[in-house]
Amino acid sequence: MSENMQPTLEQVNLNEYVPYSEALELFQPLDKNAFFYRVRKKEIASIEGETERDTRYKASDVVTVRDKLRKKKSLKSNKQILETEVDWQKISDLPAILKLDLTVFKENIVGDIGLYISWERKNPQITLLSFEKGNRENVLAYISLVPLPEKIILSILRGEREELSISADEVEDYQRKGGYALLAESIVAHPDHPEQINHLLREILRFWCESYPDRYIEKIYAQAASNTGDVLIQKLFFAPLYELADNAHVLDMKRPGASKFIKNFQQCLKDKEQALKASHE
Repeated sequence: MSENMQPTLEQVNLNEYVPYSEALELFQPLDKNAFFYRVRKKEIASIEGETERDTRYKASDVVTVRDKLRKKKSLKSNKQILETEVDWQKISDLPAILKLDLTVFKENIVGDIGLYISWERKNPQITLLSFEKGNRENVLAYISLVPLPEKIILSILRGEREELSISADEVEDYQRKGGYALLAESIVAHPDHPEQINHLLREILRFWCESYPDRYIEKIYAQAASNTGDVLIQKLFFAPLYELADNAHVLDMKRPGASKFIKNFQQCLKDKEQALKASHE
């Protein structure tokens, strides 16, 4: 039976269970490995026989799963690969960031643009953007990590003050050597491009590896205020700080990393330490 001649769901008896050979024919052009994987996942109902070939499979399930997988495969093959670039935010990027916020949150959640501009002027390496190559106006994702004295971060996590109360004077630049505490202030990705968060994480950790040992991250603090933020907290295995708040978390960079991202980052630091040691021997 050719692909174009395959029966549709409407042409199949919803209660009919068909033998192995007919089920595979219905499932074409997908292969039998994909078929049995879906059977094991219980997406295709079956009546077990003495052997695999004696087992009968619900025809409507076979056609439903086949059509779903073919549609998914077609969408994936037709989707254009978007080339992207990464760079630190500039003040001129704020309109594009506002546009992304509006797309994601369906409302303008920025409080005081002047405040963000003052942070940017104090430290231009707070917010890392991912945007369409050659089109900086199409921002796909961004992560803002604000370097602050730890006591200020803890006060914010306790709810004693708001993030928007942070003044430019309190934001640290990266002039001094030593360790820094970072507050994950914003983590936003376009719904069609969630993969850009991983891209940004790799670039941020690369930046900090290059800065080591002169400057390094001691801890990253975060509040799970959105789905994206919560996913990031889980992805990097942040530890909860329930003594501060139910949504307060910390990632202590002095402890062995549990996530692949942090393990690779910590290995980068070790490699750099060894290279520096060898160069002085």
